[in-house]
Amino acid sequence: MIFRERIEKLKVAISVPEYFRYAGCGLRGTGSNFPILCPFRKEKTPSLHLYKDHYHCYGCGEHGDIIDAHMKLNKLTFIKALEDLCRLAGINQSPEFRGPGGNSRKTNSRA
Repeated sequence: MIFRERIEKLKVAISVPEYFRYAGCGLRGTGSNFPILCPFRKEKTPSLHLYKDHYHCYGCGEHGDIIDAHMKLNKLTFIKALEDLCRLAGINQSPEFRGPGGNSRKTNSRA
């Protein structure tokens, strides 16, 4: 599977609210908008809003998708976050996803 296709498949497999629920952040609300306390700073009133494909904090401006959230919450590199999330979603990590010697990195193949 091409690198970009894997990322898109991952974003379809795990929604942002599902990821934040998995990460242990308390979800409140229903429908398509889930305001929660921002895990990137201390606050008393929920200002981080979760949408199906992205999140945005109206207090500190933090925003992104599930890969960004996993990287920031766990202090991971992009590739490590992608590996973790693919494993969580049950997406196979084919050889093109790993570099020589089993190192996790994108190879020189065009995406």
